Amino acid sequence: MNRKSKELLRLLMILIGNILDAAGFVLFVSGSGLITGGTSGIGLFLSRQTGIPTSVYVFIINAVMLVVGLIFLGKRFALSTILSTFCYPLAMAIMEQALHGHAVTNDIFLCTIMGGILIGAGVGLVLRAGASSGGMDIPSLLMNKYLRIPLSVGVYIVDVIILALQALQTPGDNVLYGVVLVIVYSVLIDKISLIGKNRVEVQIVSDKSDEIRQFILQDLDRGVTMMKGRSGYLGKDVEVVMSVISSRQLSRVERIVHQMDPTAFMVVNRVSAVVGEGFTYPPKPDPVVEETSAP
Repeated sequence: MNRKSKELLRLLMILIGNILDAAGFVLFVSGSGLITGGTSGIGLFLSRQTGIPTSVYVFIINAVMLVVGLIFLGKRFALSTILSTFCYPLAMAIMEQALHGHAVTNDIFLCTIMGGILIGAGVGLVLRAGASSGGMDIPSLLMNKYLRIPLSVGVYIVDVIILALQALQTPGDNVLYGVVLVIVYSVLIDKISLIGKNRVEVQIVSDKSDEIRQFILQDLDRGVTMMKGRSGYLGKDVEVVMSVISSRQLSRVERIVHQMDPTAFMVVNRVSAVVGEGFTYPPKPDPVVEETSAP
């Protein structure tokens, strides 16, 4: 896939993500009496006070936060946020007009689960595309930058304040369902933004470390780190082969390594994500191949 196709796919993911996010909010949250976090939560609180559509408040808040982000976080961040800033409230406004403020079902439990799934899927897609949903992400990022508050803690602080604000005018059962809603979409955001990025770290102790290194480099086209260790049982120096591979390659590595050395000791660890050449960056071209193929 060339660079232009990748960029088009990224923009499509951001667009679909914002539509799913807006659908989850309008179809299942705003008309069911639930509470939620983020700019949608603030907009919902103000809308219930004034009768002005939530999408209007969301657009105003997002636009203000975009300017704040541009000033304090830089142009690059603002560019990653600008599409969501306008796309999300626009999609929300269209759906509000179509549904006239009514949820698609009166079952509040169903609204909680389906709303959480759609919102989580939408925001997860936006983050997976390398963009930001903007809005109330920006105060959390500012707290992280200037107050050294961890980003996850900042997000929870902002969400708790927004949820507490809405809880003042919401029945107790709906508040509890709203908390479940936030938990559902938070879990889904994490899961979806990491789909396909899970990798496996292998550490192999073997007398055939050089053969194993060559196998991983040449057959799997993965990087290798060689580390020095000392066997506590044998009391001798050993070499440890460390590599990060895809989950699909694990069974092959286990099979080949134990063919090379039946006594090899292997430790396998799951890693959440890997950033670097061969995973998120394309591998560098082989100079030997380039030289031989040059005209």
